[in-house]
Amino acid sequence: MTKYIASCSFGKDSLAMLIKIKELGLPLDEVIYCDIRFDDEPLSGEYPLMQSFIPKAEKILKDNFNIVVKHISADTSFYKQFYKKKTRGKHIGDYYGFPFPAAAWCNYYLKLNPIRKYLKSYKEPVIQYVGIAYDEPNRYERLNHETHIAPLYDLKITEKEAMKICEKHNLLSPIYDYGFRGGCWFCVKQNKSQLKNLYLNYPDKWNKLKEMEKDSHNCFWGKYTIEELEKKFEEEIYHE
Repeated sequence: MTKYIASCSFGKDSLAMLIKIKELGLPLDEVIYCDIRFDDEPLSGEYPLMQSFIPKAEKILKDNFNIVVKHISADTSFYKQFYKKKTRGKHIGDYYGFPFPAAAWCNYYLKLNPIRKYLKSYKEPVIQYVGIAYDEPNRYERLNHETHIAPLYDLKITEKEAMKICEKHNLLSPIYDYGFRGGCWFCVKQNKSQLKNLYLNYPDKWNKLKEMEKDSHNCFWGKYTIEELEKKFEEEIYHE
């Protein structure tokens, strides 16, 4: 018998998706959250705002929707993989260092691989629910529609509407108050405004990246070093 599994990031789209699945009575066997960790501590890859929000959201899901979220994670962390030495390619003997945005090793080692490994533990066929909103047609087109379902897209629910659904059930993460989408605080794909937020509000995390950059064969953010980003941010603050 086919198993129906939903992936939850605790962002607005995946939470709105879970709500609609329950409201519509769609089949749902399990909900999984991939804990992408910076170090060995649970939730260490999430911004502090999300670290505190996730347990609250899990309680609401359990109490109001009878949903229990299963946490899975990789056998390694971002920090450990960063300092692992390469055995192939142009940089043999070097640390992995920071991922390149176009081919981020962290996405494979810390997210895709553990999810695939977990889903393979099922002997039955698996259909995955994914939180893709109606205004994300490119993501929807890339889906394998034989193995994945995007309820929000099928229901023509936009990102803005997903946000309202979450607000109604007290399931909207506080990260949206700061104008960014969340994700890992060490993500090399963050935009400039989100990095500026990290610099201003989480100096301990910013300085950790700055320290690690000394051991990386490439910069943390594109062609700019963290020190160069700091100068840009300080100039912007000075001229505000």
